[in-house]
Amino acid sequence: MVRRLLPILFIILISHQVFAQIKGKVFDFSNSQPIEGVAITYGDKGTITDLNGLFEISESVTENTKITVSHLGYQKEIFSPIDGQSFYNIGLQASEVQLGEVVVAAFQYNQKLLDVPGAISLISEKEIHTGNDMIITPALNRIPGVFMQSGALNTNRITIRGIGARSLFSTAKIRAYINDIPLTTGTGETTIEDIDLSLLERVEVIKGPSSSIYGAGLGGTINLKGKRSSYKQTSIASGVSVGSFGMFRNVNSFRTSNDRFNLSIIQNTTHSDGYRENNEYDRNSLTALADFYAGEKTTVSFLGNLINLKAFIPSSIDSATFASNPSAAAGNWASVKGNEDYQKGLFGLSVNHDFNDNFQNVTSVFTNFRNAEEIRPFNNLRETTNAHGARTAFTYFFPGGRNSHKLIFGGEYFNEFYAWKTYETDGGVYGPILSDNEEYRKYYNLFVQLDLKLGSKTYLTGGLNMNNTKYEYSDLFFGDDTNLSGDYSFENQISPRLAINHKISKEISVHGGIGHGFSPPSLEETLTPEGQLNPDIQPETGWNYEIGSRGELFSGKLFYDISLYTMQIENLLVAQRVGDDVFVGVNAGKTAHNGLEFRGNYNIISGQEKAVNLLRVYANLLYSDYKFKEFINEGNDYSGNDLTGTPKTNFTAGMDLETRFGLYANLSFQATGKMPLNDENSVYTDSYSLLNSKVGYLLKFAKNFSVDIYGGFNNILDEKYASMIAVNASGFGGSAPRYYYPGLPRNYFGGFTLKYNFNSTSKN
Repeated sequence: MVRRLLPILFIILISHQVFAQIKGKVFDFSNSQPIEGVAITYGDKGTITDLNGLFEISESVTENTKITVSHLGYQKEIFSPIDGQSFYNIGLQASEVQLGEVVVAAFQYNQKLLDVPGAISLISEKEIHTGNDMIITPALNRIPGVFMQSGALNTNRITIRGIGARSLFSTAKIRAYINDIPLTTGTGETTIEDIDLSLLERVEVIKGPSSSIYGAGLGGTINLKGKRSSYKQTSIASGVSVGSFGMFRNVNSFRTSNDRFNLSIIQNTTHSDGYRENNEYDRNSLTALADFYAGEKTTVSFLGNLINLKAFIPSSIDSATFASNPSAAAGNWASVKGNEDYQKGLFGLSVNHDFNDNFQNVTSVFTNFRNAEEIRPFNNLRETTNAHGARTAFTYFFPGGRNSHKLIFGGEYFNEFYAWKTYETDGGVYGPILSDNEEYRKYYNLFVQLDLKLGSKTYLTGGLNMNNTKYEYSDLFFGDDTNLSGDYSFENQISPRLAINHKISKEISVHGGIGHGFSPPSLEETLTPEGQLNPDIQPETGWNYEIGSRGELFSGKLFYDISLYTMQIENLLVAQRVGDDVFVGVNAGKTAHNGLEFRGNYNIISGQEKAVNLLRVYANLLYSDYKFKEFINEGNDYSGNDLTGTPKTNFTAGMDLETRFGLYANLSFQATGKMPLNDENSVYTDSYSLLNSKVGYLLKFAKNFSVDIYGGFNNILDEKYASMIAVNASGFGGSAPRYYYPGLPRNYFGGFTLKYNFNSTSKN
């Protein structure tokens, strides 16, 4: 009898192998920050992760044991042990329900949003994809204090608390990173619209000069976080969407993940004929995102992004054309078929290493290039840009763990070479050369930050940033007798910051802070009208003072975030137009930026109640009073006037719905107040309201397949409005100023994404 049972027992032991010990680490997929207090359950037993996100299962488990990993604010993961594997790297993706519990990395904290002493807002993956995915504008405009204007898919301006509003044609004075790799050029310009939305899982926005670690920029910092594959899942997907004005978009992706690496490869094609004349847009991109888990203490991350873009430029139009024929392009741009055509690449490699439980380093190296040409009515432009740099941050955790006292110190170095030539134009055809220039743009930031945990409820943080910026300009044109070559730098900028966060209760915190920031002038802003270097030009500087509160009420159903701030700016940089393509800068005065921001989400239904998983309403409000405090320019006194290019109010509200059987929908509303078009406040835009909607259905079939079918309408009310303005536009030769970029009229979109999951139990 015993002999008969032995083979059976042997087979059972083989088929149900026993694992004596399992260890692992749980972290936030978006920012690689460890998550404390994650529940690890198996059968009727369980444990939790420690301050470093680590856990250990000492009891024996079998390969059939289902281990569940769950934490408030994150999607649940379930896995089984694997033969021969003793350590597991488990990334969790943030959920939409309890934002206060999500761990953020914007200030290099390993802290929940509710505990962070600073002005920071999150945009979740679902918020990013509430529109047609052509551009991030609708998602950014859900954040109070952030305002993105879009004149075309390739012409945008982002302002944060009024900073950057006077930038002429692009986003300036705001820094941006993707996975800690800088997107901002050496002159402070940022083009986040080149990053396709299919790459993103989360956006963290620091408002104002609230971070010593990211360069103490006046406007703040936008941190884009790449989307990873779900834990232990492999999938391929292809999506197509179409819409009004010749819109076509195709995204193809491959994503895979295990305990050794996480890899995503995404290819994207985007086309639009455009609403306006001379408005066609084409972009192709290929991106690779990878994380390699080299042991228990080291993660190596890679980012590679290639873009090929050609976009025609309709430019701005005057008030008469805006009223009668908003789809028209500016006549001079249409006549030469003005456009920009460029190829660019961005590559970065970062290493996150824990030397021990108390000492950590994150180091990134990066390089980028851009080759471009632009056909313009006044001349043609050819550009070449190459840049490289590095960033490192050391963190020392004092005894007590990662959520106790810690010291962060490090630096960032950036070196950019920019060469440009201009040529005479004859109907868009290249003529004789007009200028030949080269420029080296260099800066470095050194930073230190000390975080103290005072008791169990209070965090105090103090930081210091030092910046040194230098431009080296060479005039290589020998067609005249003038050599404008020269170097420019300004004194080291020292920017301190002090902030505090206190938990009134487990669900409510208050915070306050004082921070200094600056924005260096671009080389163009350092020149006189004659083209000579102006040694008297100074960077914009300012102090930000802020108090606020975040909280989760009614058992976590209501999340709110409210801030009251004032920012005082000195040495205001003003770009004066002295020709078709000639701008010079002057320090013309001071501005005061006072504002109230409120963001609120209320989950009417959340979880697994009846047929509805989530029914949420939200409302966000900015009320601002941005004014020129002292502003005298070319003999004109604009003191007391409203700051150009910013609305006093911006209100967004909406509803999000998700059902258990796959149906989802959202409705969003935006009401934006009028904006002054010029410094003298003699002309304002009209206020406007936009109503957008999207409905979709996610269907799983044939075990491994899923399809997401969706459609929607933008500007349902068919509002006529300016989606972007050209501040202080000038009329040449007796023509009227061209202030307006017309917004799209009522338009539609629709599409589908087909996905195949190689793991039948995966989540979509």
